[in-house]
Amino acid sequence: MAATILRAVTRRRVALLALAAFVVASDATLVAALLRQIAGTLSASPATAGQAVTVYAAGYALGAPLIIRAARRARQERLLAGSLGVFAAANAATAAAPSLAALLGARIAAGACGGAFMAAAAVTAGESVAPSQRGRALAVIVGGSSAGTAFGVPLGTVAGGAIGWRPVFVGVTAVAVLAVAATACHPPKPQSMPTPAHTAIPRRSVLLTLATTLLWATGSFTFFTYVGVVLHQTASAGPSGLAGFLLAFGFAGLAGAAAAGWLVDKTGPVPALAWGLTLTTLSLAGLGVIAAVAAGPAAVIGSGAAIATYGFGTWAITPPQQQRLLSSGGNDRLLLSLNASALYAGAGLGGAIGGLTLAVSRNTAAVCWTAAGIELAALTLVGQASCRKRIGSSGSEAAGDLGA
Repeated sequence: MAATILRAVTRRRVALLALAAFVVASDATLVAALLRQIAGTLSASPATAGQAVTVYAAGYALGAPLIIRAARRARQERLLAGSLGVFAAANAATAAAPSLAALLGARIAAGACGGAFMAAAAVTAGESVAPSQRGRALAVIVGGSSAGTAFGVPLGTVAGGAIGWRPVFVGVTAVAVLAVAATACHPPKPQSMPTPAHTAIPRRSVLLTLATTLLWATGSFTFFTYVGVVLHQTASAGPSGLAGFLLAFGFAGLAGAAAAGWLVDKTGPVPALAWGLTLTTLSLAGLGVIAAVAAGPAAVIGSGAAIATYGFGTWAITPPQQQRLLSSGGNDRLLLSLNASALYAGAGLGGAIGGLTLAVSRNTAAVCWTAAGIELAALTLVGQASCRKRIGSSGSEAAGDLGA
């Protein structure tokens, strides 16, 4: 009975963290949905107001590791509540911003604290369950984040049109405050999990893991930044059609994160990572073929299938990557925040590469194929790292046999 109650409490705790992850991820996309309203209220051009998206990403990528580093001695529940509390305050400041400068400052703080919370939430979820269930726990947090990313723009668009952009951020503040209270009522109680000797990954392997995240994110955002342009070419998708494709992408992403978590627990992180990168590469290459040669209903159906496969594959990457870092024996919170930094750096780099490719080639197929090539490079890096690990293990066994 006690074990059943403990499992129920653990599931509730992880679910609450996933809800908070949904709020943080939604907040990252809201400005894009409300850009015109914000620009009009603050007497700024949409291009200038759009810098709020850039500074949020910069705060997330650069500020979160600094917060994690500064709070390295803080208890887990204090970091969770503190970072989410300041995140709520930053969104209240966003809602009340009297000028663009004030808005940008609030978005930097929201991004930094949101990134710190996400790293701490993933670590807490992983530590709250037995090692054999860690992948699935991480996938729950990633699922909350992917849902927020996929549905933040449509929710923000609908809510902004109905009540205005300032009340939307007041709503985010209120939900974040409730999440702080709920987290405080269910503080993390980590499992006693001594780290096995075989999980002591060398520092070089940690850098390879972070490099894999950077390459994957760069390839993914080379395409995703221009997803509307590509789908207009392949499927003649207008605003409503694009919303439908993105909805399919979001639901497929939830399924991909869940499947990756299950596979991580069954086979380890590398096979799950390899499958995710393979699906992402093939789907992007397929979209390139559709953009180059297909037309009519077949192109629409093919684009839908490719977008769903892309969503499934690309959202399956984070759980195994987080598991690889959590198994490294280092500072878990710092490593996961650095992984997020690599992701956001890849997002910025991918947007630049995609824009340059589109400008030079004037061809959406080239954008898709460039993105697929970068994903293939990430897959190759995973294969090389796996080969090195097998060779190292074989060498250790051989040395042991000689010693015997």
